Amino acid sequence: MRLFFFLLVILSQGLASAYANPDLLKKEFQGFTLWLDCQTHHGAVAFYYPIGKDKGNFDLKNKGFRFAPRMASSCQPETWRSYKTTTVNPAEGTWVRGLLVPRNHMDGNRQALKETHYLTNTLPRDSAFSGSKGAWRRTELITECYRDITPLKIWGGVIWGKNTDNDFFMATHGIKTPDFWWKLIYREDKAEYIAWIFPNHWSAKASKIDHFLVSIKELSAVLEFMPEIDTIKTLGQADIVPKKSWPLEISDKTLSCEEHTTSRD
Repeated sequence: MRLFFFLLVILSQGLASAYANPDLLKKEFQGFTLWLDCQTHHGAVAFYYPIGKDKGNFDLKNKGFRFAPRMASSCQPETWRSYKTTTVNPAEGTWVRGLLVPRNHMDGNRQALKETHYLTNTLPRDSAFSGSKGAWRRTELITECYRDITPLKIWGGVIWGKNTDNDFFMATHGIKTPDFWWKLIYREDKAEYIAWIFPNHWSAKASKIDHFLVSIKELSAVLEFMPEIDTIKTLGQADIVPKKSWPLEISDKTLSCEEHTTSRD
């Protein structure tokens, strides 16, 4: 059963007052773009990056997270500390630094990889949703496999919502916990897209990823801000909900999609 209309009801109840027309800062990093709300939520609202074949595997000596240089403190969390908390049941997922742009998608460029470790590229995310069996992690693996077949364009971001029960980090980090995460992946060879809206919750499992599929029209209806998505809206697909997420087979070390096999790393 699709969850969009359930989400729409939740989000329409006071969303505008919770997140009303922020004056967003568009920040270009090496290989990706973030839109930051420095006035209301003090964190990233959306991201975009194009991605092609995996041609590198740079690593960092210091993998710690740091504040983005030459950026106002109001655009970043108030501390570099992790999102660990004892206020939730560990069986239902703890909280981690959720990267908007994953490091593995930027490891072909050392500077871009470094910039994924800026705190501006992180927000609180449920660890189960983000982990190996989580739906968000599955979207990253889909990208990792299909990028070797065709150039991709990736848009995504968060929806803050009105749930205050998960706002564990206001006192420590000065930032609310997003209630939902969304992502849109567009493949250039077939001019097709897939898009999802996920709850920031342990129940958003990879095995249920197709439950969260939405059309561009539906996505646009619940986002206060959506980055420009080029010509995708004019392809005649904006009203169509994808039938399923792009197929992906996962083994311990490899990913397989459309008869293509690639390393997971």
